[in-house]
Amino acid sequence: MKHSFLYLSVILFLSCNSEKEDDYLASYKDINLTIEEVLSHKPESADSADFVSQYIDKWLHSRVVLDKANIYIDEELEEIISLVNDYKETLIIESYRRELINSQFDTTVNKTDIEKYYNDYLSDFILNKDIIKARIIVLEKETLKRKETEILIRSHDKKSEVELNSFCEMYAVKSFLDDSVWVYFSEFYQKIPISENEKRRILSNKNKLHSFTDENYIYLLFVRDYQIKGSKSPLSFEFNNIRKLIRDKNKIKFITNMENRFYNDAISSEYIKIYK
Repeated sequence: MKHSFLYLSVILFLSCNSEKEDDYLASYKDINLTIEEVLSHKPESADSADFVSQYIDKWLHSRVVLDKANIYIDEELEEIISLVNDYKETLIIESYRRELINSQFDTTVNKTDIEKYYNDYLSDFILNKDIIKARIIVLEKETLKRKETEILIRSHDKKSEVELNSFCEMYAVKSFLDDSVWVYFSEFYQKIPISENEKRRILSNKNKLHSFTDENYIYLLFVRDYQIKGSKSPLSFEFNNIRKLIRDKNKIKFITNMENRFYNDAISSEYIKIYK
């Protein structure tokens, strides 16, 4: 069996848990693959024999190809090493920046700052799609609860809302009841069998109940409010996006300030010298 002696070596190594400098599984020219290296990469769930065989083949293949590559790109080697070092430094810096943000950055964004940003850049907040505040309830076509549903879906007092939630849990096929938030209209009409004319009719009346049917279901849509494409986007619809945008800007500012502080500290401590 291929590599059978090597498998035995690995098993013996695992059993006695000893380490020797000459415990090699393979070599290419003057480069050796040790048992320790293979075991350090072995997942706990992997079959030892299969893993060793695959690892040895992959390692030898890589050594041979890398050796050939070094011959042909010897002139470019310094540039490659420089690029690798640059990339390594970038990864280290980015990792440290993430650590700084996770440990020291204040993620809080004040509501006042969000409102100010919205008002300062009002012309940027134009809707590219229709949005609505609405409730939708889907019922079986044979239901005897349609009248009751039509009454409840219009109601907004606390008692009725509790009753509506309980009602939908028992009788609705599907429902969306939070008409206090803005939602893209497309998220509703994709679930309802309606024509383009009916879409336009829906977006012409506020506090209006619309009903549609197909061969299986009744769809009740109560539109509390709407804003059409091209109009000003409401602050409540943009609130989370603005908060994220401000937070991202604050992160950049935080990192810039921290790195400038590090740099100034280095100058003050005379670690930095510039030779002219």
